[in-house]
Amino acid sequence: MSRRTLFQNNRFTLVGGKDHALGNFLQLYDKELEHETPEGEGLIFDWSQGFGIEVNLTGESNKEPPLTIAMNYIRHHNTPE
Repeated sequence: MSRRTLFQNNRFTLVGGKDHALGNFLQLYDKELEHETPEGEGLIFDWSQGFGIEVNLTGESNKEPPLTIAMNYIRHHNTPE
């Protein structure tokens, strides 16, 4: 499996890569929502080629491409530090 950080700041971490079983994947974490997510990690978006969108707490439409969903969320919720 390859995994790399595509974007990171004090609030967001966007990771993506390729898993031999799931294909390409994308995950978006929001530190402000860590205590509001089931695992306590702040995972608000989880997509893979194998399973599609499994988690989408972004408010963005599932009809958009996965990277667009993640980047739109970051763009709309990123506040200057």
